[in-house]
Amino acid sequence: SLMGAATLIIFIAVIHRYLAGLPIPGVQDFLIQINTSWAQELCIYMFVWMAKFGAAYGVRTGIHVGVDVVINRLNTPWRNKFIIFGLLAGAVFTGIVGTLGASFVWSIGHTEQTSADLEVPMWIVYLAVPLGSYL
Repeated sequence: SLMGAATLIIFIAVIHRYLAGLPIPGVQDFLIQINTSWAQELCIYMFVWMAKFGAAYGVRTGIHVGVDVVINRLNTPWRNKFIIFGLLAGAVFTGIVGTLGASFVWSIGHTEQTSADLEVPMWIVYLAVPLGSYL
């Protein structure tokens, strides 16, 4: 849904930009009054959220990209040990990223920093990192 919405928003912004450049009296004046400068920033944030939640979904369902060619060639006891090690290393890594992300969101939440075009608090934008990692 995030990808579909982002695609639709960018499509509308591009069509708006194209039509606003055409010298059609009345239509051009109307379209120039509509501000779509926020569309690119919103789509960037949507794709960040989509990437974090998509990766979490992929790991949970087992469809996340993994390279296991060498591991599949090992005999069963060694393969099991490497699989357990890989799962634990992934869990530790995402735990560290989630904790550092939560710490960053907490520290930036006490500031009044907002995004350039949308003017939303930046802690909301950065919240994708700890939430996506903890998922």
